Amino acid sequence: MMFISLAAFLFLVIVGHYFAWRLVRALGQWWESKRKLILVVFIGVTLIFLGSFMWLQRSESVWLAGLYVAAALLFGLLSQLMLLGLIFWLTQLSAHLPLATWSKLVSSRRSLLARSLTGLALLLFLLGTYNAFFPRVKTIVLSGWPESVRGRSFVQLSDLHLGAVYRPVWLERIATQVNGLAPDFIIISGDLFDGSDETLSEFIPALQSFQAPTILVPGNHDYYVPGAAVAEATASGDIITLSDAAAEFSGIEVVGLNYVGRDHSHLRREITDLQTTANARIAVNHVPVDQAEAKSLSARLMLSGHAHRGQIFPFSIVTSWLYGSFAYGLEDYEGMLTYTSAGTGTWGPPLRTLWPGEIIRFVIE
Repeated sequence: MMFISLAAFLFLVIVGHYFAWRLVRALGQWWESKRKLILVVFIGVTLIFLGSFMWLQRSESVWLAGLYVAAALLFGLLSQLMLLGLIFWLTQLSAHLPLATWSKLVSSRRSLLARSLTGLALLLFLLGTYNAFFPRVKTIVLSGWPESVRGRSFVQLSDLHLGAVYRPVWLERIATQVNGLAPDFIIISGDLFDGSDETLSEFIPALQSFQAPTILVPGNHDYYVPGAAVAEATASGDIITLSDAAAEFSGIEVVGLNYVGRDHSHLRREITDLQTTANARIAVNHVPVDQAEAKSLSARLMLSGHAHRGQIFPFSIVTSWLYGSFAYGLEDYEGMLTYTSAGTGTWGPPLRTLWPGEIIRFVIE
């Protein structure tokens, strides 16, 4: 299934290059004369973006990190040119329909349409960048929990992807937002780090700025950083890591399930420190799968992330195909609530089209 997901991603990107190329070529004669260069630039941006991220996991370099950030931003803009390029291509295709008036209108307004769609792509890019760096607070009220924990509140963060793009100053701003909500504890449901920066010590002061007990359940990107860097940074940052382990916070037991890829899910992980008397339990699994396992642990709520709500349209279609109704939002699984966060940060392009990132505040009433 992972191979199919990767193949679908590569197919969308490769075809997207063609649509973006057709759109930009139609801007005017000068752009048409540079059509080969434009295609080379588009492909180059994608290759540099993917290549620099993979290379950063092997080599620590300030200039390489800067190159990755620049390529990620440009790829974000390119993604919107791809999307609007598809609309342009479909419009031009419709000119071949047996409708003389429509065909004449499309042909005569070709350059104007290209300029309008390119401007819209730039606008979506700017809006998407804002959505990525400024997540919104969302409150969810939980009912029917034991009387002993009523009035408690906690915050879910997910997919912060700290690294080359999301720096300590951004994390400090997120911590300020969260502290203002005065939660009893904070859960980070995976991918605290991105894997694009191995110098994690610079994030320690920002991690320490969270005022409530903060729990990390690792995600796949947290394992991309080699060695013990993540464990050392989180321990120094007063972050509690739960990986196939449980702990109680303000009368609520949090069970952290170690990261297992979607293709290897449906396991039964051994949690040896569960409290048999706990009647208010939350299970956290980075990937929105294994709901049956969380249910078997008598969890009232399961928290996940990973899918990013698709992050950049049309990848939301892919995540919905992979995870179904659990790809995003609040769902019911045989009486157990599940919530899959859209994520607080982003991976790759710092871009969120259509929907912003999230800071989720849960209140038990």
